[in-house]
Amino acid sequence: MQSIFHSSPAYELSAQVQHTPCGSQLSFISFVPTANRPEAQIKFQACLSKPELQALRDCLDQALSSLP
Repeated sequence: MQSIFHSSPAYELSAQVQHTPCGSQLSFISFVPTANRPEAQIKFQACLSKPELQALRDCLDQALSSLP
């Protein structure tokens, strides 16, 4: 599954999660459509266990709940 969470005419940032035998592969991918050779580039990638993904979700939930 992939989700674009920031998009402008000059830049796009997305997250992708793929399930593998070793865990869930999390990738953050950037795309600059205005570049001379536009292509998606992986900026961060890690294989995370279910507890690690849940910890990431909890962190994001806390950040969201603290917004006005």
